[in-house]
Parts: sequence; structure tokens; C-alpha cells
Amino acid sequence: MFRLIHTNAILILGFGAILACMLGSIFIGMQHLDTTRDAWLRDAAFREKVRAAFLMREAVRERSFRLTFAATLDDFFERDEQRNIFNAKAISFLTARDALSKLNLTTAEAQALATLMDQIKAARPGIENAMSAIVEQGHDASIQELLETGLNGQSLVIEALNAFVEVVEESSLREATIASKAIADTQQNMMLLSGGAVALALTIGIIVLGREGRFKARLREHRDQLAMLSTTDALTGIANRRHFDEFFKLAWRQTTRSNLPLSLILIDVDHFKLYNDEYGHAVGDTCLTAIAKAMDEVVVRTTDLVARFGGEEFACILPDTETDGALNIAEGIRNAVAELNIEHSESSTASHVTVSIGVATCHPTPEDDPTLLFKTADDLLYKAKQQGRNCVVTA
Repeated sequence: MFRLIHTNAILILGFGAILACMLGSIFIGMQHLDTTRDAWLRDAAFREKVRAAFLMREAVRERSFRLTFAATLDDFFERDEQRNIFNAKAISFLTARDALSKLNLTTAEAQALATLMDQIKAARPGIENAMSAIVEQGHDASIQELLETGLNGQSLVIEALNAFVEVVEESSLREATIASKAIADTQQNMMLLSGGAVALALTIGIIVLGREGRFKARLREHRDQLAMLSTTDALTGIANRRHFDEFFKLAWRQTTRSNLPLSLILIDVDHFKLYNDEYGHAVGDTCLTAIAKAMDEVVVRTTDLVARFGGEEFACILPDTETDGALNIAEGIRNAVAELNIEHSESSTASHVTVSIGVATCHPTPEDDPTLLFKTADDLLYKAKQQGRNCVVTA
């Protein structure tokens, strides 16, 4: 009888201990979920802050670009058009600032924003006067001082904006660190209490770890997005199509005014669809990245541009370059790709990856159509493919 009572007592105490562990695990698990949810909410708020700050910075950078761009134009109507865009970007800036002001700013963020707005107030008259002067008076030596003042003011504003964005990013990272530590501490306590209820502890642990993993993944994705604030191609790291289009327009105008040649090189990776089919798209991406790096090492002038045009197509813009110079660079690119010696068993051209290249050169005039240069280069690229690929064709 005594043993039975003793055993029952042990069982009751054991079940009571297990129940206590289960209840403790549930309680701490709920706290952990609340902590994670709160961290998500705070992270979302910080992401909105960073997004608004980024939009403000992009608007100011665009205004700076339009002021600089207007200073390079000869035509009054084009300068006037740039002023309209310049003014429109001010509205974009104010819209982003108003959105940011509605969020809960930290003391440091509020101070940085106040410093930024003070800098804008101080620099704005000089910037506005510079744009008005360049539009209304054109290229006149008398406005050089105004223009320099405006550009210097714009640079100071951008520096203040960068400082503000840095404060917001630091706050976001600090908040993420605090949230991660809180989650880690709560998880440790939960694991200690769940020793007597393994099944329940395991279930709660999986749920918590899953939530924590998604939370950290969101933080990593957010940091990666902030890191990509340039006009580069996400895969290859060289200029993307948007950067190419802007650079080409500027190069066309500059060479038109200076009566200098402009060369365009179009490059296409031979039989790349077959390469992807054979080796997979992941290996195909690696191949494109290696080709882009090889091209970038050949085109070394800071005045030139190498860009990913789309898919397996690349392009080079070479201002102040005659046909012979462009042909030398094109051959250098073709040889550099060949020297990578990337296996391509499905190619009918060679046992390794090769490229076909079309090279076109012109001396732009105001009456010329820029698309004709593209068409010429594209036709020559097509001719290179017809001639067996892995070659360079120029007019």
C-alpha cells in the first residue's frame, strides 16, 4: 500500500512537473511570438523610413543631375525642359519627406532630418538661381560663379542626405540587433523549461525558429536592397540597360557638339540557349558574369561604358573612338572570352564559349538619327553570326 501511494505520488509530481514545463513553454513561446511580431512591426517601420529617405536622396540626386545636364546643353528649349524636370523633382522630394515625417522618428533621426532641411534651406537659393541663370542666359561666363555656387550647394545637400540615410540605416540595424537578442534570450529560456515536455518543446521550437528565420531573411533582403543603390546589373555587376541608355544619349550629344566619332559594339554569346539547356541556368549565370568581368578588363577607359544589354547580349559605348580603335577593343573582347576557355559542348562553333561582335562607328550630326547607329551595329552582329560566329565584323 505504501509503495502504491509512493508511486502515485511520484507519478503525480512527475505529471505536475511536466504540466508545469508545458505551461511554462507555452507561456514563454507566446512571449517569443509576441517579441517576433513586435520586431517585424518595428522592422517594417524602419524599412518605410529607409525607403522614404532613399526616395528623398534620389530626388535630390536627380535635381543635381538635371542642373549639371542643363549646363551642357546648347538648345534653350532643352534647357527649359530640364528646368521643368528639375522643379518636378522638388515635388517628389517634398512628397517623400512628408511621408517620412508621418513615421515615428527617433531623436537622432529627427536631428539629422532637421540638419538636412537647414542645409536645403541654406543651399536652395543658390541652386535655384543657378538653374534659372543657365536656362535664361545659356553658356555665359558671367554665370559661372552662380553655377559653381549651385553645384556646390547641391553637393552639400547630397552629403547631408547621405548622413541622414546613414542615421536611419544605423537605427534599423540597431533595432534588428536588439530584436534578435530578445528572441535569442527568450528561446533559451523556453528550451530550459521544455526539458520535461520534449514533444511540445520541439513543436514550439520549430515554430519559433521558423518565424525567426523568416524575420532574419527579411532583414538580410532589406540590407541587400539598400546595397543596390546604383544602376548596375544585378547579375554581372556591370552597367545595366537603363545606365546604358542614359550614357548613350549623353555620349551622342557630346560627340555631336565636339564633332568626334562615336563607336558602338554589340556582343552576343554564341549558342547561349544551348549552353543553358545543357548546363542549367545557374551555370549560365556564372558564365555571363565571367564574360562581363573579362569585357570590363578589356575596356579600361573611364570615358567608355560596358553594359549588359539584355539576356546574353552586351554592348560597349566608345566615345572619341574611330573604327580601328573600336575594332581593336572588339577583338580584345573576343579573345578575352575565348581565353576563359569555358566548356561549351553543344556549340557548333568551338568547344568553348565564344562571342560574335558587330562594330559600328559614326560622326554624329544634329540631323542624324541615333537609332541608325544601333541598326548598323545590329546588322553587323547578324553578319558575324552568318559568317560562322566567333568573329568581329565592322563596316
